[in-house]
Amino acid sequence: MIFGFIAWVFLIGIIVACLQDLKRREVDYWLTLFLLLISFSYIFYRAIFEENAGIVFQAGFALVVMFVFMNVFYYGRVFAGGDANLLFAMTAFFIGVDFFKTLINIGVFLLFLMVAGSFYGLFYSFILYFRNYKKVNREIRKGFREWWIRYPVFIGLLFLVFSYYNLFFLLFAGFSFVLPVLFVFTKGLENVSMIKVISGKELREGDWLVDDIKVGKKTIKADWDGLSAESIKLLKSRKKVKIKDGLPFVPAFLIAFALYMFFTDWLIGVLMGLT
Repeated sequence: MIFGFIAWVFLIGIIVACLQDLKRREVDYWLTLFLLLISFSYIFYRAIFEENAGIVFQAGFALVVMFVFMNVFYYGRVFAGGDANLLFAMTAFFIGVDFFKTLINIGVFLLFLMVAGSFYGLFYSFILYFRNYKKVNREIRKGFREWWIRYPVFIGLLFLVFSYYNLFFLLFAGFSFVLPVLFVFTKGLENVSMIKVISGKELREGDWLVDDIKVGKKTIKADWDGLSAESIKLLKSRKKVKIKDGLPFVPAFLIAFALYMFFTDWLIGVLMGLT
């Protein structure tokens, strides 16, 4: 299922990517490209040495599947560019003995990644909250004073009344109460802990603007793709630029990697037992 050499390559690569993400909130393109090239070089070496052309076909199939997932997560605003590139670079790690096994490997890792990302995100958010809880609480109080917050609560109360006739509505009531609270909490946390002001000279490619900035007749958009080299040139003379710091997500890859290495067979066994 997993080539030992490739497992070690990706373990080291993900650790390096973690350090980069924690320090600079980005993963270098050269690192993901290196992981992709060295892992597939090893795959082709194994195919020649073992006279097993099937590995090459599995590799091609895995590339197509991972390319689709990479774009879905990136354009679906789940991953930033570095995270999406890292996921694609790990393609060779999931090559199985046949197409079905390859798909199973990919699906299991993505499941572990989503679970790891959720728990890691909550843990990281609470650390940020306790470091700045007074300022965050002020932002949360502001958020609850917003006019729109009353509508989800009102809808939740209606669902709560309907749940008297059908308990299914209790689920919708829970969502109506919880989602606004989560939104206000994350927005308050973002305003305090994930937004910083730097000079235009400190900007890097991929930085996320908080708001659109007008430079002359041109407007630089605060979009998901982040700042381009051309946009940075226009902003270099600015003394203050407000950017979003973002959540370093690569540590979730490291957690998911460990879960995948140790619990894949167990999870597959559980799922097979349920079918």
